[in-house]
This record gives sequence, structure tokens and C-alpha cells, in this order.
Amino acid sequence: MSLSSSLKKVGRWTWWAVLVVLIAFILLYAIGVATIGKRGYETSQAVARIHAAKLTYDDVFGKLPPTPDPIENNKTLAGIDANNNGIRDDVEIAIYNNHKDSAKVTAAMYQYAKTEQMFLTEVFNTETWKAAAEEDSRAYSCLSETHPRDNLKVFTEVIGDRAKEVEDLVFNTPERKAAEDTADKFTTSFGSTEGESCDVDISMSQ
Repeated sequence: MSLSSSLKKVGRWTWWAVLVVLIAFILLYAIGVATIGKRGYETSQAVARIHAAKLTYDDVFGKLPPTPDPIENNKTLAGIDANNNGIRDDVEIAIYNNHKDSAKVTAAMYQYAKTEQMFLTEVFNTETWKAAAEEDSRAYSCLSETHPRDNLKVFTEVIGDRAKEVEDLVFNTPERKAAEDTADKFTTSFGSTEGESCDVDISMSQ
């Protein structure tokens, strides 16, 4: 084989190699763009769901869901929510039984439980964590309206105990606690939300 033929052969193989690399790059780029687009869409949808998930009057004063089977309820992070109000049924029942003498306290704790549950079901990146944290902060502010501030020490203890009660109910298994820790890895700064703290007007309830 002459030198000229060898060079031509090498040239053809080089051209094909460049073409293959170029095609692979284009395919990888297209897949990357599609993946980023999908993630962006999923994020925007989750953020919208988080901000739209408000407690309703029926959630507070409606019929309680049936008591879930503990084994079935703990098989997944989300658990069982038979009445589809964003509050896990075992959490909803426990809050009601512990505070049924006060619709005001029950409503605020329901709202806080609803936002705490989002860290198990909706948070998967910084943007969704921020949205959940904004709603969680608003719910905590609502919870803070359930006790007078005449004695700040007592006020702080009562509100802290009520918040911890909800958190212990929501993150009640090692798997759920681990999921909470995973969600916290997306922690970022966030501002306050506008509007009322409480989804349901509890000013007339005791």
C-alpha cells in the first residue's frame, strides 16, 4: 500500500471518528437539555402545589378520617391520607384527640402538620425546600397566635411544645426522620410570605 493510500485511509477513519464524537455530543446535549427542562417543569409544578395547598374550613370542622392501620401507614413516607387534605390521617386524629377542646389550636396545628408533611412529599431540591419553608414559617406564625403573649416565657414554652408535638407526629419513624434530614440538605434563605398567617380564620374560635 502506497503512502498516499495509507494517508487517505487514515483520513477517512479520522473523519468518521470526528463524526461519531460530534453525534454523541449532540445527543448528550439534547438529553441534558431535555432533562433540565423536565426538572424545571417538575420543580415549578411542585412549588405551585406547595403554595396552593391551603387548609380549609372542612379540614378543621369536617369528619375525621378512619384510623389507619399502623403497618400500612408506615410502609411509605407519605403514609395514608384517606380524606386527601394533606395531613396524614394518624397525625390528624392525634391532634384532634389532644386538642378537641379548642378549634383554634386544632386548626393551627393542622396547618403546621400540613406544611411539615410537605418536607416528606414535595421537597426534592432547593426551590421546593424554599417554597415549603415559606409555607411552614407562615403556619408557625399561625400557631403562635394560639396563646397570649402576656408572659413571654410561658408563651415560648407553649408554642414550642405544640410545634414539637406536631413534628414528633409527622416524623415518627426512622425513615421519615431520615427523609427530613435529606430535605434539610436543600436549606437556603427565604423571605416572609404576604397575607394572613392562618389559612382558616380562627379569631372567633377558642
